[in-house]
Amino acid sequence: MFKRNLFILLAMILSSFTFEYEASASFCNKKTYVFYGNGMFNSENTATKSYKYFEGKLRVEGGLPEDEWIFDLSYNHDERLFPIFQVFRQRQGESASTFWRWINGLSLAPDWFREKALELASRGDLNQMVGDADLRRHVQRYKTVLMEGSRVLVVGHSQGNLYANSAYTILANDSDDLPMEAFGLVAVATPSSLVAGGGPHITRTDDLVIDAVRFFYSGTLRGNVTNDNTDSDWKHHSFIDSYLDGDRSGPMIISSVLSKANGLNWPTPMVGSGPISVTLTWGDQPDVDLHVFEPDGSHVYYAALQGTSGYLDYDDVTSFGPEHYYVVSCDTLAAGTYRVGVNYYRGSAPETASVQIQAGDIIKDYSISLSQAEGSAGNANPESVANVEVVGDPVNGYTFTVGGQN
Repeated sequence: MFKRNLFILLAMILSSFTFEYEASASFCNKKTYVFYGNGMFNSENTATKSYKYFEGKLRVEGGLPEDEWIFDLSYNHDERLFPIFQVFRQRQGESASTFWRWINGLSLAPDWFREKALELASRGDLNQMVGDADLRRHVQRYKTVLMEGSRVLVVGHSQGNLYANSAYTILANDSDDLPMEAFGLVAVATPSSLVAGGGPHITRTDDLVIDAVRFFYSGTLRGNVTNDNTDSDWKHHSFIDSYLDGDRSGPMIISSVLSKANGLNWPTPMVGSGPISVTLTWGDQPDVDLHVFEPDGSHVYYAALQGTSGYLDYDDVTSFGPEHYYVVSCDTLAAGTYRVGVNYYRGSAPETASVQIQAGDIIKDYSISLSQAEGSAGNANPESVANVEVVGDPVNGYTFTVGGQN
């Protein structure tokens, strides 16, 4: 318990630092981003605690420098990993212990249960059971990091691996020809039949949740580690208690993550990065434009790519995006308000713009519904997305606030 509290305390300390001018050089350094994809039935608060504990443990045991390794959460709200639970709950009078006896073959399952198992198994791969909104947000973040020239490793737990596999497939088929040799996955307690890109997996042989998934999807990857120590989760499935703190599974996770991350290639930057960056993506309509109004009034968009502080270095007019703006460096960063907006320039149907803003260590995602194209008439007054407030100076450092309507 003391060791766990130490890791949590360390993670809290590491996450409490605010951006200062003296740290500006870190924006120019290549980084390794490690994203944690949570399993089912996790609130965002619980998932955050898990990834912070994971970060603290990995930093200590791997000796990872803070300015070269960045940890983040790829949260997913969807809980469709295990639909058979919903069916089971509808059958009144059946206890949870009965369910697990059926799954493990300790007693004969009734016909309705076996029929449901066959129906679920016939629906195809579990990798299709992901939430579109969460997946789109994950993909946008991974793509931005790769395009900025950093490596990406996703460590998925349980259904988080379904999202990671789907994200890998989307990125590998992206029209921008992304450097997939810089993107890797490590799967913990995966319900899937594969780890996209050939990454390692760690699954306990006594994980009852994955055993249950395997009952319906026979191709699910087999268990490959057995712990000698006990854990507080009777299902042996939780990320911290059952896996990361396991006497054998824990070291296996740490070594797999470090080995996979260090084996990734460094991608050639496709866009710039700095203290502020903004990325716009959208659907299949031809053209949505990103607009940024800088503190001195400079209007950065497709017709004026260079501002006083930043630069629109990636413009797309053939659907989906991205469009990308960034403040070049802390030397050009100005205190004041950066106003971010979008204009639906050309298209014939309603569209949705997804905007991701990074300011210092703040990352926020916005979704804007656009009813009709405005053409050049919308340039002067684009749809407002959010404001980035920058306070401070080069001597005392800068702080950021990001706020918007969505």
